[in-house]
Amino acid sequence: MSFSRRRRNSEQFDIWPGFVDALSTVLLVFIFVLVGFIASQIYLSGVIFDKDSSLSSLRSKLADVCSLLNLEKDKNAELKDVNADLSKQIKDLNSTVETLQGLFDRDEARLKSEAETKKTLEEKIETISAQLKDVLAALAAEKQTAEERLKALEIIKKENIKLTDLSKMNAYRSEFFDKLQAIVKDKKGIRIAGDRFIFQSELFFESASDELSQEGKKQVSELAKIVKEIADKIPDKIKWILRVDGHTDQRPITSPKFASNWELSAARAISVVKHLVKEGIPAKNLVAAGFGENQPISDGKSTEDLAKNRRIEFKLDER
Repeated sequence: MSFSRRRRNSEQFDIWPGFVDALSTVLLVFIFVLVGFIASQIYLSGVIFDKDSSLSSLRSKLADVCSLLNLEKDKNAELKDVNADLSKQIKDLNSTVETLQGLFDRDEARLKSEAETKKTLEEKIETISAQLKDVLAALAAEKQTAEERLKALEIIKKENIKLTDLSKMNAYRSEFFDKLQAIVKDKKGIRIAGDRFIFQSELFFESASDELSQEGKKQVSELAKIVKEIADKIPDKIKWILRVDGHTDQRPITSPKFASNWELSAARAISVVKHLVKEGIPAKNLVAAGFGENQPISDGKSTEDLAKNRRIEFKLDER
C-alpha cells in the first residue's frame, strides 16, 4: 500500500514537461540574443567599411587588409599579404622622414634651432616603428582578433597624418623665414638666430617704455603683412602661432610703472601683439611672453652686450 501511494504521488507531480518548456524558452532566448549580437556585429562592420571608403590610398590598402582578415580562409597567405602591405607603409614613412631631413639640411643655423622639432619627429618615428613591430608580431599570432589588428592600423594611419601636417607646417615656416629675411636683410638692429628674428628693443620702444614708437609700429606692420600672406595659405586644420618674446638686460629698472624687468618685457610683448591684432592678425594665433633678464644671449656687461639682450623675438611655430 505504501508503494502504491508513492507511485500516485509521483504521477501527480511529474515536472518533466515543465522543465522541457523552461529549457526550450531559455534556448530560444539564447538564440535570440545570439542573433541580435551577430546582427549588431554585421551592422558595426558595415559602418566601419562605409567610413573607410572616403579615405586616401592608405585607407584603401588598410581596407584590403581588413577584408583579408575578415575572410580568414587562408591565414598563412593573409598574414603574408598584410606583412607586405605594412612593409610598404614603413617605406612611405621613411620617405616622409627623408623629406623632412632634406628641409633640415637646407640651412645649418636653422637646423640647430630646430633640433627640438627634429627630436620630436624622431620620437614619433620610433613610436610608429614600435607600433609597427607590435602589429607584425600580432599578425604572426593566430589568436589575435581582427578588431585588435584594425585598431593598431588606425593608430599608424593617424600618426602618418600628423607627420604630413608637421611637414606642411615646416614648409610654411620656411616660407615665412625667407620672406621676412629678405625684408630685414642688412637692416641695423635686426638679427637672425636659427628660426627666430631678433629686433633690438630700441627699434620699437623708448627706454623703460612699453609704448610702440612710430618706427616700431612700422616694423610690426611690415611683419603683419607677411604673416597674413602666409596665414592665408595655411589650412585651418594646422594650428599655428606667432610667438612674440620680450627680453631686457640685467640692469634693474627704475620706472615707477614697472616693478621689475619681467613686467616690462611682458608689457612690451603685449604691446607688439596688440598692434599685430590691429593689423588683422587673429588673436588666437598670437602669443606674448616676457622673460625679463633671465634669457640673455650675451653674458658680457658692456654697453654692446646689454643692448643685445634688450630685444623682441618673433617665431612662427606650431601650436
